[in-house]
Amino acid sequence: MSGGGVSDARLFLRSIRAFGGGLLLLALVALVTTTALAGWPRVTSEVLGGELRHGLQESGAGGRDLSAGIRTGFFNGPAIDAARLWDGLPGIASGVRDGMREPLRAVTGPGDTAARTTELPTSGPAGAARNSRYVITLEGYRDLRQSARLLTGSWPAPASAASGTEPVPVVVTARAASVLGWKVGQVRRTTASPETALSLRLVGTIQPKDPAADFWDLDAQRARGHFVDGGDSGKEYGGVAWVAPETWRALARGFDQTVASVWFPVIPDHFSAENVQSVRSALGAFLASPPTVSAGGTGFPLSFATVLQQPIDDFVARAQPAQTLFAILVSGPLVIALAVSAQGARLALDRRRPALALMAARGASPGRLRAELVAQGLLVSLPAAALGLLAALLLTPAAVPLVAPLVLAAACVLLPPVALLLATGPLSPGNARVGRNRWTWVAEVVVIGLAVAGVVFLTRRGLASPGAGLGVDPLTALTPVLVALAACVVVVRVAGYPIGWIASALRRGRGPVAFLGASAARRSGSGLLWPVFTLVAGVSIALFSVSMLATASAGLAEGARIRVGADLSVTASGALSQGQVDAVQRLPGVEHTATVEWAGGVRLSAGGVSSDVSGYLVDPRSLDAVQSGLPQQARLSTALTGSIPGRTGAALGGWSSQIPVTSALVVTGGTNIHLGVKELDFVPGVYVRDGEWVFIDRTALPASSDIIGRPQTVLVKLAPGADAARVHAELQRIGGGGALVADAISEQARLRASPLVSGTELIATLSIGLTLLLCVAALLLTLVLNTATRVRLVATLRTIGYSPRQTAGVLAWELGPVLVIGLLAGAVVGLILPAIVLDPLDLRGFTGSPVQPAVVQDPLLAAAALAGFAVVAAVATAVALAGARHRSAAAVLRTGGGE
Repeated sequence: MSGGGVSDARLFLRSIRAFGGGLLLLALVALVTTTALAGWPRVTSEVLGGELRHGLQESGAGGRDLSAGIRTGFFNGPAIDAARLWDGLPGIASGVRDGMREPLRAVTGPGDTAARTTELPTSGPAGAARNSRYVITLEGYRDLRQSARLLTGSWPAPASAASGTEPVPVVVTARAASVLGWKVGQVRRTTASPETALSLRLVGTIQPKDPAADFWDLDAQRARGHFVDGGDSGKEYGGVAWVAPETWRALARGFDQTVASVWFPVIPDHFSAENVQSVRSALGAFLASPPTVSAGGTGFPLSFATVLQQPIDDFVARAQPAQTLFAILVSGPLVIALAVSAQGARLALDRRRPALALMAARGASPGRLRAELVAQGLLVSLPAAALGLLAALLLTPAAVPLVAPLVLAAACVLLPPVALLLATGPLSPGNARVGRNRWTWVAEVVVIGLAVAGVVFLTRRGLASPGAGLGVDPLTALTPVLVALAACVVVVRVAGYPIGWIASALRRGRGPVAFLGASAARRSGSGLLWPVFTLVAGVSIALFSVSMLATASAGLAEGARIRVGADLSVTASGALSQGQVDAVQRLPGVEHTATVEWAGGVRLSAGGVSSDVSGYLVDPRSLDAVQSGLPQQARLSTALTGSIPGRTGAALGGWSSQIPVTSALVVTGGTNIHLGVKELDFVPGVYVRDGEWVFIDRTALPASSDIIGRPQTVLVKLAPGADAARVHAELQRIGGGGALVADAISEQARLRASPLVSGTELIATLSIGLTLLLCVAALLLTLVLNTATRVRLVATLRTIGYSPRQTAGVLAWELGPVLVIGLLAGAVVGLILPAIVLDPLDLRGFTGSPVQPAVVQDPLLAAAALAGFAVVAAVATAVALAGARHRSAAAVLRTGGGE
């Protein structure tokens, strides 16, 4: 025997080598858990940030940029010299941006400026109708040559002054030139002021380099010109013409009125889910306190306007339920990972317990033994958590959050040591492990009470408030886990009774196999906890994810039809002829149509407010036919019916009154029309020309009213089996040039292109897959924990003459009822959870619909998920049977255990 003693360090290392398998298992659990938890805030950041940027991009420059106008001439306000203002515009833009708060400055680009006249009447082309009107807006823009490419002719040369004798060279876009009927080289005369006349020579045509650039997107007339068909009053043709920047300075003082523009492009790529709240706050402060600027020695406040708040607020309203939904989806794998960790710690300690008892008997204190276990747990969890954090960072390279993943990774470092400590139990010599803790009943009652309270509060609360911000709704996120835990408690407490009934019924049956197996399952007691918990939690969260996917898919299809108004629609650039309307009705594959007529501007009085609104005439019955299948609250026909008896039904939107409106008066040249009004908080799936509009029941209009409509839109419902693509092409042909054809299939594809929708579907799919894999590990561990008892039972049965088939039957009866009960309980919870959790979650942001989608269950997907878990349970049972049957009965009985 060696004279040297064995050091504590060598004993520690020997202990690790001897029981490395259990520690390696805990390390794998820590690795998977860290990767999932540390990646969760980064994945959600990428998904939500992508959704925010996507929404801002779709808003266009007009829906996000900060802009201000400075008027000169006869406008009310400070007397500003237009030429000196032109010279000072770049400095004004630079100074204003320097005064912004950093969050707002970080998401905006350098200011841009331009100056223009009001619309100036000009001569028209040869042969123009006498009642046609042609107008030109002259504009000076320093960066025109960087924003456009020359197609024909040349760029305008500087002109010295507005002499009225020498034509001023200008350029227009090719599309505007076509609208105006203006060819290169032609001269048109315009009146700049009562004393000044200008001649404008078109010297070239241009084309935007990037039509989506802010300069072109802020004012569509710059690129396209404009055309207005006034009917009997004639037609108006207009466009924007650019002079050289030097020419604008020379001409500016000669115009009665000019408007200088300063705008700051908002850059969607600079936004993230983390900075949106600070940007919103800085934007509010900037708009509330207009900066004071100076031009030519004159100081004045410069008030900016933007609708950037709307896409930001819309994003926040969608992001909050998304955050909560992501938390629910990650909770399933997380709770099963905790179960795997607890089972792994029990397995490792059960195999070390004789060694620990021997060390305690030889003088090692319980504190020292626990410290050694904690040190071993940290030794494997630290590198595992570090690798998991690294994997999370590499898998999400573009994400912003770093602090939250670090905190979650640090928590995962503690998972194996804590699991080992909790599984240790008493270590003092002579102290046996106790069974159920006396506090178990208290914990079970608390879990059930919390689950019931969560369900009650969720069902009574209704939709979560959109003002809740970007945080996770704790009530909605925790309730599914509490319900699964409560179901597990109930099943564990109740499952013994049906199994006992089965055992009693089988006692008098032929053969002892089924009776022995059922009796063994009944005696397992708390051994039911972990397999039942694993299956209940796994199956319920997986089925919840399946239902969420089905609900989102059905909601997207429904939302697309609501946004279009029907399966398809065609809207003319002006008006549709009766022949075009009839041609749509005759198309093969078209089952029903509804015509929407534009009545022009109508004078409406309601709630003490009067305003000119866009009027539309519709037939509620034809609308109801094309919108069948849509929710009643989303149908325009529903809003038009059931109004005040004796009044014409109407649906009003965008109204400025601060009080609810139920009736209104339309003032006409004939009989005034009394309307029974339903106010809508969403725009029906019909193109509207104004921010304020009213849809009126055409069939209930008094015959003496002079409101006349012209067909503008035809809504189409397809017959079953119709070729939507072919009907779409025919509608485009019938509508002619400039017609807008919308279809629900394309709209659904556009909604699915949202990063929020695609990201949520990906996270739900990953949650189902990870839950299934962790369930495999948890079930195998559960079965391995009882290997010794199971092996002794098999050895005993084989010794007294049982065949291998009979012993397999006993084990199958022992495990089968437990797994079946867990699957059934998980299925019940998984089918109930969506109705409890999805109803309070505002999913309208996902579906693009003004109404909350109904919860949908997909039988095929649910059956596939259940089949997957059933296969997992069957495979785990087969592994347990194989492990027990291949042990030597003599060796097991000789050693008195299964080791």
